[in-house]
Amino acid sequence: MAESLTVQERAVVDLLAAAWNAFLSLPEQHNDDVHEFRRIIHAGQEKVLARPAVRALNGG
Repeated sequence: MAESLTVQERAVVDLLAAAWNAFLSLPEQHNDDVHEFRRIIHAGQEKVLARPAVRALNGG
């Protein structure tokens, strides 16, 4: 059976989305900033979204 995100994990994903939206509202200072911040946000999302799979592999 597929595992799902916990309430806390979902909260972290939502906070990462909020951080992304807040970052986009900042004035641009460098051309690469958005690309780099997107990469960082995606890395955080991947880490959180992988947690259910790790739980499933470890037996819950």
